Amino acid sequence: MNSLVRSARIAAVLLILAAIIGDVSPSIQDGTFRFYNFFGYFTIQSNLIAVVALAIASFYTGRERPQWVEYLRACATVYLIIVTTVYWTLLAPTSDPDVVWANYIVHLTSGIILLVDWLIEGPRHTLPASRFWVVLIFPGVWLCVVLVRGATDGWVPYPFLEPDSGYASIAVVVAGIAVAGTVLAIAVFKATRWRRVTP
Repeated sequence: MNSLVRSARIAAVLLILAAIIGDVSPSIQDGTFRFYNFFGYFTIQSNLIAVVALAIASFYTGRERPQWVEYLRACATVYLIIVTTVYWTLLAPTSDPDVVWANYIVHLTSGIILLVDWLIEGPRHTLPASRFWVVLIFPGVWLCVVLVRGATDGWVPYPFLEPDSGYASIAVVVAGIAVAGTVLAIAVFKATRWRRVTP
């Protein structure tokens, strides 16, 4: 079972990386690629975090993992669930992806993979719900950077963060996502009791 889980994690890492490469390829080919814009998307950053989390978890498969690894895995899981939810509820209706298969992987498949991986081999001990704030650190920093860019060079990754919509509107959307992230973080932390693989 452990070898199967390890192989699945490595395969997931390669799949997500292939999707990111596939997603960026058209802009590189037509000369429109901008490093800080492409990698400024929360979707791309979350998928890269997932790649790191899965790669490290594959190394520890069947063994007790350091606590920081479990928090990293929990963060990646929560981020990709949010990415999937926000994309398919707010962005998909007006989205026209260049590479459809890659779009499905970074906005859906990767989230499913991380959630299933967490439920199959969660931490030996449930993460304390009082530390849900750990999950919110990275999105908070990302949001600050995006808002500064939006107010200076005018670039924002998603329409609901557009300064022209008004910061009150942005605050409402962000607050809603933050609440959802908090609830998801606590749920993911508690879900470790469903562990299915034991070292």
